Amino acid sequence: MAREFFLADFLRQIDVEVFNQYLESKSIPAITATDNDENNVQAMVKAVESASGDTKEQIVQELMVVRELATEGGVNAINEVAKDKELIELLSKQENNQNRALVCLVKNPKVFDFALTLKTLVSTTNFYTRNGLKKVSAKEVLKRKKTLELELQSYLQSNEGRGANCQIDIYQFSDRVCFIAYSEDHPNTYLFFENTSLKRQVHTPSFQTTFVYYPEDGVIQLSTRAGYQKRQKLFDLFNLNKILDPEFTLATEPEDQIEAVFLSQIRFDYKYNNKRRTIVQIDEGEGLETMFKEMSFRNLSAKSLQYFDVYQATFKFRFKQFGRSNRVTMQLTMPDRDGLDETEPKQLARKYIEKWGLINDEDSETS
Repeated sequence: MAREFFLADFLRQIDVEVFNQYLESKSIPAITATDNDENNVQAMVKAVESASGDTKEQIVQELMVVRELATEGGVNAINEVAKDKELIELLSKQENNQNRALVCLVKNPKVFDFALTLKTLVSTTNFYTRNGLKKVSAKEVLKRKKTLELELQSYLQSNEGRGANCQIDIYQFSDRVCFIAYSEDHPNTYLFFENTSLKRQVHTPSFQTTFVYYPEDGVIQLSTRAGYQKRQKLFDLFNLNKILDPEFTLATEPEDQIEAVFLSQIRFDYKYNNKRRTIVQIDEGEGLETMFKEMSFRNLSAKSLQYFDVYQATFKFRFKQFGRSNRVTMQLTMPDRDGLDETEPKQLARKYIEKWGLINDEDSETS
């Protein structure tokens, strides 16, 4: 539950000099300090109240956020993400955390936003964890943004009828990479007063899903309000497990003249120890059906695989065109690596691997 915000109570914690720096950033005239602390507070309140409507609302909202960072944890987050030694030294000279947080907002808004995100992550208790993922460098993981946006949109629209728009913010910390996804929720209405008239307005809120990946540990955390089954689906946006989804297909388009495509090899790694693995390989097949039959023959059921992740998958394409270059083999490794060069058949193969939601747009190996 959000805490109530009382402007005057918050400003009692702020030095006039610091507040004047904030007013200057908003192009609002400074106030004159007096020896009476309460008069200073009233002058600060009056300065906020005298601002134009939009500016006033923005100031109140920003000060509410400053309050959220004005804690021991918030200041620790600032010190962790700030690389500016002068800023850190300046903050250390402030009287309290409220002044430190406000000075940080004025001097370096980017550090402020970064620190607020880190503080929120540290204080979040409803993270769900999946271990045993491939250890991928932070550089590679950062390339995941666009693919994850598209996959979230596709999943939410197909399964929940929402999420037509999605924006992801990425934050890289010393030991983790954080993806915060803001997805479009169902439209809603709310009542509000405009002067003395009560009005109704339709708006489309957003909701948040957070992924945190630890490259050195091969661990991913997920923060969401979704239930168990939905959480597993969201986890699978970060790996190849979607191949096992009964609704997953290798659909292609006639104009691309694909004669055949099938899953030729799949490797399962134990979630809690990636040295334990199972590999299934076939030489010829059709779509996914042949591979699934081979897995069934080996007693690899959904129940027996519940503690395994799909770590690697190999697809083979055969085109009706391109002459001797009509065969393409693509090997994908979790979370989403593939390989392609610039030849036309390989670019068409890429088109479908991307369309099926299995890779991003970076390079790797293909033959």
